[in-house]
Amino acid sequence: MNLLEFYGILMDNAIEAAMECEQKIINVIIRRDFKAARQVLIIENTYKDKSVDTEKIYEKGFSSKPYNTGLGLWEVRQILKKHNNLNLYTTKNDVFFMQQFEIYL
Repeated sequence: MNLLEFYGILMDNAIEAAMECEQKIINVIIRRDFKAARQVLIIENTYKDKSVDTEKIYEKGFSSKPYNTGLGLWEVRQILKKHNNLNLYTTKNDVFFMQQFEIYL
């Protein structure tokens, strides 16, 4: 899996979640942090299910898609574990679900 596939998975998830909301908002921030020698991709989107557990979504077999058709963030996390220069952080607030993907150079 290459970095564009990671971006695609995160964007697909953001689009699907935002489509269920009255306000369909997706913000994408891409920046280079020279002090920490990293590139950062932040995707935040509106989402309907405020009870979503940001730890459970990474469990093996978990999918919010019908018939578990999604790739699954568990698989993404397994790939990230193989690379010590990649991180993915997931947070949420009352408005936005946020994924921050970091690549250390």
